[in-house]
Amino acid sequence: MILTPTRWGVLGVLLVVAASCSSSTDVATTATTSTTTSQTTTTSQVTTTTELVTATTSSATSTPTAAQTVLVYLSTGEGTDCAEVSPFERSADGNVDPVRAALDQLVSGPTDTEAASGASSFFSAETAGMVLSTELDGDLLIVDFDNRTSSLNNASTSCGSAAFLSQLNTTVFQFDSINRVRYSFNGSCEAFMNWLQGSCVDFFRDGTSVDLPIEIRADGSGCASGDGPLGDGRWFGYVESTADAELVFDLACWFTGIAAYEAALGDGAEVPPPNDYYIRNQNPVSRVLAVAADASVLWLPQPGDPASAQDASYEVWQDAREGRPFEPGVWLVTEDGLVVSVEEQYQP
Repeated sequence: MILTPTRWGVLGVLLVVAASCSSSTDVATTATTSTTTSQTTTTSQVTTTTELVTATTSSATSTPTAAQTVLVYLSTGEGTDCAEVSPFERSADGNVDPVRAALDQLVSGPTDTEAASGASSFFSAETAGMVLSTELDGDLLIVDFDNRTSSLNNASTSCGSAAFLSQLNTTVFQFDSINRVRYSFNGSCEAFMNWLQGSCVDFFRDGTSVDLPIEIRADGSGCASGDGPLGDGRWFGYVESTADAELVFDLACWFTGIAAYEAALGDGAEVPPPNDYYIRNQNPVSRVLAVAADASVLWLPQPGDPASAQDASYEVWQDAREGRPFEPGVWLVTEDGLVVSVEEQYQP
């Protein structure tokens, strides 16, 4: 079992790489128009959609409550091409960023009218609202989802993953400002791609994909190199000491899935790694981090028993740490330069 960090410990992820989702292969983003229009290429659809969204957004400046029109791409193939998708117009809140609006519409699944016309998707009412955040860094879009794999049945199969990724990628690449995209579950790209039987990659507009550096593939927000401040995110490491309003943190890398195997192999450690996770802690830097006054803690009174997890205030946890024979690693959530939560990680 591959272990991924959760509120209660670590969950299993299969260490399998399917050829259909390998980063060495192209990801199809074939797009066709609906039966009521003539066939166009993805590029022309992107141009048309961008103009449409731009015009609507401009009008929303004077009318804050105005709607905007975005496209969502849904599966319309008859089994001959798993990645075949077609565009469907949706009306969205004009105050929402167009990229976020399009993805929010996509994950809500097909409407009754769209389904009646032959459109299908793994997304449904059960996955509505699963987009946690969208962040544009240059031409890279990073999309973080709430992990709702239990509501995405069969999306991780060979044909299913091609259809699933085609819907996402084609919807994203309708916007000219985006050239590549990265997906994650609750901050973990590796968890997202392991579920699709692949490793963490960036997908490009031209249909290709590229493996990410191993540090970025660490769970959470990755593991920053150097000794600079930590940005907002979810970080794994070890608390070396605590004070009333700060703590000293040793950042480390927590790998799961394929990344755990590759990181351990690269370090000359045992492979496959025991218990299917691997921790790399090669940076000796310790960081002093300020702690929010209302910071919350989920800690393990018995570090060897994940069922012993309890909620506590930072002050209670600080006192409880004194004299403990073993200090487990922790996940810190940082916002605006402050530690807002601490979660101890069970390590079998």
